[in-house]
Amino acid sequence: MKNKTILCFAAHPDDLEYSCTATLHLLIKEGYEVIYIIITNGENGFKMGSLPPKERVAIRRREQIEAAEMLGVKETLFLDYKDGFLDYTEELRARLTGFIKKYKPEFVFVFDPANGEFDSLNLFHRDHRNMALAVFDACFAAKNLWMYPGEPHRIKTLYFYGTRKPNCFVDITEHIELKLKLLACHKSQFPDFTKIEQYIREDICAVHPEYKYSEAFRKLDIVQKI
Repeated sequence: MKNKTILCFAAHPDDLEYSCTATLHLLIKEGYEVIYIIITNGENGFKMGSLPPKERVAIRRREQIEAAEMLGVKETLFLDYKDGFLDYTEELRARLTGFIKKYKPEFVFVFDPANGEFDSLNLFHRDHRNMALAVFDACFAAKNLWMYPGEPHRIKTLYFYGTRKPNCFVDITEHIELKLKLLACHKSQFPDFTKIEQYIREDICAVHPEYKYSEAFRKLDIVQKI
């Protein structure tokens, strides 16, 4: 029996709400179980007042849990790395490989490691880049018998969000309000949510001529040739 599990990796709370929640909603309706893995605490992206780091971490975590529960995510894991200081280390790759071997996902959603234009400080900053590379390498390591302990697992498909070279567009026109509702859970990020709503409608999700709103991915099927 096919394991209908999806692992979604994000560098920060709210990354997935920007990128792929409407698509995940459709997959959940098909019977998939979704697991979130949030790698950094997001405490340095806090925009609502001056609070100590522990309070910022707690607020961002509550906001992410609220959004995940609203979507119907089965489990949300927080890896507790410091926001803005994520390094690609062997320890990180080993942890991520362990999650892939444990949950045995069919699909993995993650930021696109092939993005290299460096034309946006927000999109291409350190946490996104290092997280994306580590997850990509963990997907390779997870299918290897010898690199790490545990039963090997080969995922079927990688869905890269935040990509500059999309080859897969999901029509989310009927689900744009849900996407916005989920993103609005991250209240600490949005002093004026009306600006973010406009950005989502007119920029982020207006990327395909046939759909009023869509989510875009670079889809990579993992084909076993030998």
